[in-house]
Amino acid sequence: MSGAKTFLLELHCEEIPARFLGPLTDEFATAFATWAGGQGLATSGLETFFSPRKLAWRASGLPVSQPDQTEIQVGPPQRMCVGEDGQPTIQGLKFAEKWGVDFSAVRFEQPAGKKEPCAVVTITKQGRPTVDLLAEALPGLIAGLHVPKAMRWGNSEFEFVRPIRNILCLFGEQVVPITVDGVTATNTTWGHRLYHREYPAPVVIVTPEAYESALETAGVVVSLEARRARIAQQLEALAAEVGGRVVADAELLDTLAEIVEFPKIVRGEFPADFLELPKEVLVTSLREHQKSFCIEQADGTLLPFFLTAANRTDDPAGFVKAGNEWVLKARLYDARFFFAEDRKHPLSDRLEKLKALTFQRELGSYHDKTGRVVALTKALATCLSTDDEHIDRALEAARMAKCDLRTLMVGEFPELQGVMGGEYLKHEGAHEEVWKAVKEHYRPVGAEDAIPSTPMGCLLSLCDKLDTVAGCFAVGLIPSGSKDPLALRRAGQGIVRILWEQGWPFTPADLIGAALKVVGPKATKPEAETREALLAFFKDRVAYQLELAGYAGSVRRSALAAGWEDLADLKARCEALSAFAEDARFASLAQSAKRIGNILKDETPADQFDRALLTQDEEKALAGRLGSLETTVDRKDLLAALADLAEPLEAFFNAVMVKCDDSALRAARLSLLHRLRQAFLRVADFSLWQ
Repeated sequence: MSGAKTFLLELHCEEIPARFLGPLTDEFATAFATWAGGQGLATSGLETFFSPRKLAWRASGLPVSQPDQTEIQVGPPQRMCVGEDGQPTIQGLKFAEKWGVDFSAVRFEQPAGKKEPCAVVTITKQGRPTVDLLAEALPGLIAGLHVPKAMRWGNSEFEFVRPIRNILCLFGEQVVPITVDGVTATNTTWGHRLYHREYPAPVVIVTPEAYESALETAGVVVSLEARRARIAQQLEALAAEVGGRVVADAELLDTLAEIVEFPKIVRGEFPADFLELPKEVLVTSLREHQKSFCIEQADGTLLPFFLTAANRTDDPAGFVKAGNEWVLKARLYDARFFFAEDRKHPLSDRLEKLKALTFQRELGSYHDKTGRVVALTKALATCLSTDDEHIDRALEAARMAKCDLRTLMVGEFPELQGVMGGEYLKHEGAHEEVWKAVKEHYRPVGAEDAIPSTPMGCLLSLCDKLDTVAGCFAVGLIPSGSKDPLALRRAGQGIVRILWEQGWPFTPADLIGAALKVVGPKATKPEAETREALLAFFKDRVAYQLELAGYAGSVRRSALAAGWEDLADLKARCEALSAFAEDARFASLAQSAKRIGNILKDETPADQFDRALLTQDEEKALAGRLGSLETTVDRKDLLAALADLAEPLEAFFNAVMVKCDDSALRAARLSLLHRLRQAFLRVADFSLWQ
């Protein structure tokens, strides 16, 4: 048989938690592709679909049968299969019989690894129909899916994420005959619950290609991407109708796309007096409690409207809108109560209460952490400023940074920590530098997040993260492999980003020294060991920062190898290198740099040499350029001068024997190359330029 068909499998279940949908569809897709490849069944594409009650996969271009498979079977040695008279022995005949062939089909060859000729037979197995293979494999592939919180129901021993109520399984127009936990596959499925109140019959899927259109008619959009796109479009349109725009939240958009079967967005209202609450409180309350978006004006101020998903094609009686408004109003009353209660006492009253809140077992309470952050802030602030008032404000921000952890609002919405501290300090009349620093000191919280908007906020964020990283390393809590339960890599990346973007003169070694000093007696690991581990950790973070900044691999490798701790200098070198990255002369320069490295290996050349000893024009030309190379400060000018060295260096190596018999001349030539290499290393290690 020849040709190909499309395969479709859908598991219709009771409602599946959103967090399981993507992982389950991806896991089955991987397992199916592996199985199909092992059976010789190549496909032209595998699509995945899911909605709250459905997991589905569609593979196009699946052959209708396996290709014939050829196997070579090796038997006993020839001397045991053929007698002296040239006739087959009993052992030879049994070997042929075993594989279902006549003895005449047996040939004698010396296979790899054998010391003498052996009986060999080629067996051709006819490929099996794909539908039969699917029927055998699919129940096991489904049962093999990993479900973190699997269920069993009734008397069944079958475990799955939720009870399977229907199986749709097609190969072309043919139903694949499988049964899983007592449910037998058909060519039908079920649409939206509301659809089947009006049309109680199951939805017939004639072919796999008709899957999406048939289900959309029945009220289900099975493609996650289609649901996300429609939701985004409706959000913008409904926000524009009231003169606003959606407060962007990519994570919430993904969540809504996962939890609805049919994307229908409804706009509701809430009393305008709730706009007195901080914007972050409203946005967080609507997102966490109602999975709703806020609408803002062009200047960022909120409008008294929200947008949420209805999961149905319409809301004719307005029940969805009214119900969300009713629940949301109650949530906002709670938020307003928390906000009012928290403000009855100054934020500073909660500083002592931090003693009862553990930061980390060995490192103590949040009160202990606050003391360390204050000490770090003082040490670094005095390096950045001579303004005593400015330093005092930085210390005040450090003291107040964690106090909102004991507020009612942060107890309800932990993601508002820092934000609420800043808001409460603002209402108390604190200096703008102080409340802004506290409000933003958790930033950046990810690779896409911005650093704090003020220098004081950056300083506080850096000190807070630095204490966390250095403190954890000092007590042996070091991320390894994929394990990083305290998000130390994210904190370390935040430190590097702040240094990178602010251009401050601190090196990681400076910061490590200051941090380990304040950790003091809390440390349980030797300081030297901790310092070494932290340097390696920050070097990795710096390398990742270069990648995030978009520098080419050759730029990153060569620049890092020439020095990585001075981030301002590293950034300047990377910028300069990137400007010259396409210059063809650097390929030649890289080869010369490798040759210099090989020549100087195991040599200890002096820094100074007598130029009068140089005899050949090519080496005199290089020596003549050395002075300007060593005195050029601007990175771009230095790179331009280095690029101009490509041709003279090539001429030098073609004409000059560096390790000559004359010891004085040899020493001078080695010193010349040593000095050139030092000039190269002011920018990059060009031996790594590829």
